Amino acid sequence: MYLGVPIGANMKRAKLWKPVVDKVSARLSSWKARHLSFAGRLTLAKSVLGSIPSYYLSLFLAPNCVINNIDKIRRNFVWGISDSKKKFRWVRWESMMRSKKSGGLGIGRLKDFNLAMLTKWWWRFKAYPCQLWCKVITSTHKFSADNQIIPVSKSMPGVWKDIGSMEPELLKMGVDIKQNLVVKNGVWIWRTESDDVFSVKQVRCDIEETLGADPSCVPGFEWISWAPPKANHLLWRAILGKLASRAGLALRGIPLSDVSCPRCGLALEDSDHIFFNCMWAKCVWWNVLSWIRISFPSRSESLSELLSYIKEAPGGKVWKKLVRTIIVATIWRIWVARNAKVFDDSFIPIMKIVELVKEDAFLWICNRSNLKAPAWEKWRMFDVVEIL
Repeated sequence: MYLGVPIGANMKRAKLWKPVVDKVSARLSSWKARHLSFAGRLTLAKSVLGSIPSYYLSLFLAPNCVINNIDKIRRNFVWGISDSKKKFRWVRWESMMRSKKSGGLGIGRLKDFNLAMLTKWWWRFKAYPCQLWCKVITSTHKFSADNQIIPVSKSMPGVWKDIGSMEPELLKMGVDIKQNLVVKNGVWIWRTESDDVFSVKQVRCDIEETLGADPSCVPGFEWISWAPPKANHLLWRAILGKLASRAGLALRGIPLSDVSCPRCGLALEDSDHIFFNCMWAKCVWWNVLSWIRISFPSRSESLSELLSYIKEAPGGKVWKKLVRTIIVATIWRIWVARNAKVFDDSFIPIMKIVELVKEDAFLWICNRSNLKAPAWEKWRMFDVVEIL
């Protein structure tokens, strides 16, 4: 071992990755999952990708079994699954790993991260050929073909062979390194990078683009930084219909005596019914939209249609973000009130929910935005001219 990395070992053997897997498992232990919200577990799972395995993944091409093992640990941690406790995985892991730009949760694909980190060595070798390590590689490994970008001797084992062997793996993902690593104005760059520099993030984005659209994602979903992560994630799952509604539980084999709405009892309780189609939910929306001076959409039939209608409402950038923050707060309060009714048989009046929406949005904007904090009395009247 040298600087925490095994020297001279065959890193295609899964057992040599055991220290990395064990560290990830220790960081994402089940006792931590019990004390964190879904948003908290998601954040911790993301941080593990950028810290513990990055040292190894920047030098060695990880075997698929290792990638799958670490992904299993991350997936079970995010959903709060342990040996003693089983839970549903409501959304496909592949969809959750997609970037937020693509409509996923931005957890990140380990395979893409591994290939992108190794690609950076190719760029470093071409961008800084006068550095000592580049001269050592050049004198040790030889160019065997005219179309080679970097010299790689297949008969010589070691770290550099792993780095050089990732080209066909990248091709399998749909990205040709020879077409993307090019010279521009005498400096080597990654072709799709807009700032004329190389970035691991850009390589990962290029790999993801080759995967095509994912029907289990929410394309164009806007994450509102003024709202807390838990509320954003709830809205994301609500749009997908991947919540523990009565219809959702029945679909996954949970025996329920009644799958109708616990409030109105008139229809199947699915995500759209909870958040929009139920008369109780529509009354909440009517009052909230009336407060922010947006007419109620009489032709909308689903939560997605309601959100599209509100998104198209005219207004400036700050005003639109204010409105979207209020929308997230409304979704959150409808869900909290629904759970209070289902689990505690507690009915929260509609106007009480509307007041809680106003309070939540007010606190989020005061504490999470860079806007001037509005006066509470003006906020209750939605007099927001001073903060726009």
